[in-house]
Amino acid sequence: MRLRALGLICGLIAAVSVTNTGCARVFACGDEGDRPAGLIRQDMVGTYRADPFGTLTLKSDGTFEVSDWPEFDYPKNPKHTGRAAGTWTLQPERKTRGTRDDLKLSFTGNRYWDSDFSEWRDHFSFDVTGNRQKPRLYRFTTDPDVCELHTFRHG
Repeated sequence: MRLRALGLICGLIAAVSVTNTGCARVFACGDEGDRPAGLIRQDMVGTYRADPFGTLTLKSDGTFEVSDWPEFDYPKNPKHTGRAAGTWTLQPERKTRGTRDDLKLSFTGNRYWDSDFSEWRDHFSFDVTGNRQKPRLYRFTTDPDVCELHTFRHG
């Protein structure tokens, strides 16, 4: 009886600490869905538009161009950061939710400010959802606890 009560108390403490730190919200937020089965590099080629602004063009030669690029760390009032270019890669498929980073952009020259880490970065990653004909790129605005996404739609 004493052991059972101790186990119950320990479980209750763990549950309260998870919900108070915000860790439970990560799982409640979810994501935009699974990566399309059989997705290949050629499926990703095209122009993607974000809301409220931003355009990304992925080219078949592995390069990309962005215009009116948003600064993603400001979900309520994103800032315009301008144009950039570089190379892109479609990463091997990963099954773990929230850690996929399916599409990686590597900037040439221009970099973006990452306020989460207080440093300049030369790469950026998105998860991919949707289907092979109309893939959708997304990432959390800041910490996944915020439950807000930046999404780029194909076409």
